[in-house]
Amino acid sequence: MDPHTLGHPDLFEREKAVLDRAVAAHNQGPDTPHREALGELIGEFERVIREMRRVIGHSDRTELELNIANVRLRELTEALTYQNRHDGLTRLLNRNTLIHEAERLLMQGPVALILLDIDHFKQINDRYGHPVGDKVLTGLATEIAKLVTYPGFAGRLGGEEFAMVIPTADIRQAIILAEEASHGIRNLRSSTEEGLRITASLSVTIAPKGFPFEKLYLCGDDALYRAKHNGRDRIEIVWSPLAPMDAPKASDPVSAPQPQ
Repeated sequence: MDPHTLGHPDLFEREKAVLDRAVAAHNQGPDTPHREALGELIGEFERVIREMRRVIGHSDRTELELNIANVRLRELTEALTYQNRHDGLTRLLNRNTLIHEAERLLMQGPVALILLDIDHFKQINDRYGHPVGDKVLTGLATEIAKLVTYPGFAGRLGGEEFAMVIPTADIRQAIILAEEASHGIRNLRSSTEEGLRITASLSVTIAPKGFPFEKLYLCGDDALYRAKHNGRDRIEIVWSPLAPMDAPKASDPVSAPQPQ
């Protein structure tokens, strides 16, 4: 019998919160291998909690059995937490986690946001197939992940759009990082498709402590659109996101064409 039903405090409040978030993510996600794996993990997690409650409810069970179940529960909690925070394909932070962590950093100090969008990604999928497209996504993810050091981080916002977030007041530091990412992406190669050329459009913007991430993202996204519109494979820089949105002359970014 579940001890919680007898009026005792629930010993698994933290785990239940993790499980609730995992179930919500599973129910809302598309049908992908990642969703199937998450569903299997949720089932195993629930089974272990039931077993632990049963062991706790029977005094004749050994301490060893309880310890074994407790270790398994901790492993599942960590696995579910990781699944909830990371993108299933690239293993970078997912959109919700990236936004949450960026908002947390903005409460502590200035933050630079680098947005990246793979050029002509639909054409890559159409010409070479989705498995090659997935390899392009994972290759880009690996490239930008190795460039960002803690407490900065990288994430996938969705589709072919990615972001790097770094706590800094120096926009030139962010520009250098964006240039390194652009160069690395340009050098990505496919082992099966020799003619495949990969480039990305990028934007760089920076915000002071306390600046809303939503506004910072909108500013960067607008600059990313300009990078696409102005020829792709380039970086658009927004020197100040604080200028009024209805005053484009005051907020026009400086373009940073990539070296050929």
